[in-house]
Amino acid sequence: MTTIAFLLNGTPVRLSHEAPTRTLLDWLREDRGLTGTKEGCSVGVCGACTVRLDDRLVSSCLTLAAMADGTELTTVEGLADRAELKP
Repeated sequence: MTTIAFLLNGTPVRLSHEAPTRTLLDWLREDRGLTGTKEGCSVGVCGACTVRLDDRLVSSCLTLAAMADGTELTTVEGLADRAELKP
């Protein structure tokens, strides 16, 4: 089992998981309920799953959750700065 620690939208998070190949997209949507990050093309081209990992933009559909260890991760919910997001 792997333990990962990072900041998610400014909040410290510790993640323990057994699947080292689990994507950041799956973890955000399924475990954290952050559905603003969408799955579009699943090959990193469309941009629907883009998140900010430290100071770079990454496709969360191609990024392993374990790669977030020690980083600051910002999703569209974090960019909204607590404003209500509209569908």
